[in-house]
Amino acid sequence: DLDEMERMIASTLSFARDDAAKEARETVDLVALVQRVCDSIEDAGLAVDFEGAGRVAYACRPNALRRALANLIENAARYGNKAGVNLLTGEDAVVVRIDDQGPGIPEDQIENVFKPFHRLEASRSRETGGIGLGLTVARTIVRAHGGDIHLENRAEGGLRVEVILPH
Repeated sequence: DLDEMERMIASTLSFARDDAAKEARETVDLVALVQRVCDSIEDAGLAVDFEGAGRVAYACRPNALRRALANLIENAARYGNKAGVNLLTGEDAVVVRIDDQGPGIPEDQIENVFKPFHRLEASRSRETGGIGLGLTVARTIVRAHGGDIHLENRAEGGLRVEVILPH
């Protein structure tokens, strides 16, 4: 029933938030972390291009952040035909930009995709996608790091996902 589903959602999000919060922070090379995520997704047979040079030392909870980035990059590769991943550094933040070549998301659904169990696809088949918690958990993890995730449709087609992580 709905009350049980709400409790399950709250429990899942609490787990993701607490799991991210309990993991010890450590300084990692963010370029290497993102590269490993991309390599792993590519090894699974999906198309991913990564551009990131040098080293970017970043204090984070690496397992949680890896989980969030893997979900976002895999979604782009799976539903957007190919993921183009760039790591950009700025004065105040590091941005992991993920572009795909898919159809994008209807403007009125951009915020809704972060809601638990929300799926753009009408099918509920496991072969065509998950249960609709991946983006919710990814945003929860990124926000636990003090950052956020932004989505926008690109003028040339496809979706752009930006994971903004403060220094």
